[in-house]
Amino acid sequence: MNELAGRKRLIVARADLHRQILAAELQRLEGRWDAARGFVVQYRWCLLGAAAVGGLLLGRKRRGLSGWLPAMVAVWRALRR
Repeated sequence: MNELAGRKRLIVARADLHRQILAAELQRLEGRWDAARGFVVQYRWCLLGAAAVGGLLLGRKRRGLSGWLPAMVAVWRALRR
């Protein structure tokens, strides 16, 4: 019977450890979510423009990487200014 009680305590201790780990991960993710939300709010118009350009490029005929590369470089340069 002592062995069963010891196993039960071990399971409960592991469950408690997992709860603490999940709580810490949730706190870390909430911080990252706030940072991502701030980024989206700050750059929403750039992101909207990038989505529009990406949609236009994807709507055209499928091309290889060599066809996409000049367009991606041009968009990258425009966004860096």
